[in-house]
Amino acid sequence: MNGMRWQQPLPQWARIACGVFGLVSAGAAILKPSNMTLPGIVVGGVCALFGWKGIPLIASVSFTTEDKGARIAEGLKTIRLRRRLAAAVALICPLFVAGLVPVIPRPFLPTASFLSGIPVLVCVLRFVLSACPRCDHHFFLSNHLVGAMTQCRHCNISLRWVRATSNQRLERP
Repeated sequence: MNGMRWQQPLPQWARIACGVFGLVSAGAAILKPSNMTLPGIVVGGVCALFGWKGIPLIASVSFTTEDKGARIAEGLKTIRLRRRLAAAVALICPLFVAGLVPVIPRPFLPTASFLSGIPVLVCVLRFVLSACPRCDHHFFLSNHLVGAMTQCRHCNISLRWVRATSNQRLERP
């Protein structure tokens, strides 16, 4: 889509710990096959990737947009759309497994549940790891863990930001 780049905010020891945990988890899942082999490989692989590459920053607006006001408006619209998509997928995907429970063999229910959660996880991570259209940092991630998910953690722009008409200043509702 618009682009993604990797940022490495983790200290060296955390990167090593995350990478080792991921490799050990994936290796253990491969060496001892069970009905949780696929989830173990995926979770371990993601941990190893985050330890090696860092945390992705997913662009919320096209790099070709020049006007600052249009860039912010388009980026916030994209982030709101990603939020709605994440909520919809989180409500719909588990219903597929619930509907297929009578057909799925009992040993494969954990794997089927995990597989139905992958689209939810992808949509939620795409939303949470979105870049702020104003300051180009993670919109929701910061050193502070507590806070509402309605404004940028770096420049404090709100998701409800509205572009003003030509003869007025930019304002928030």
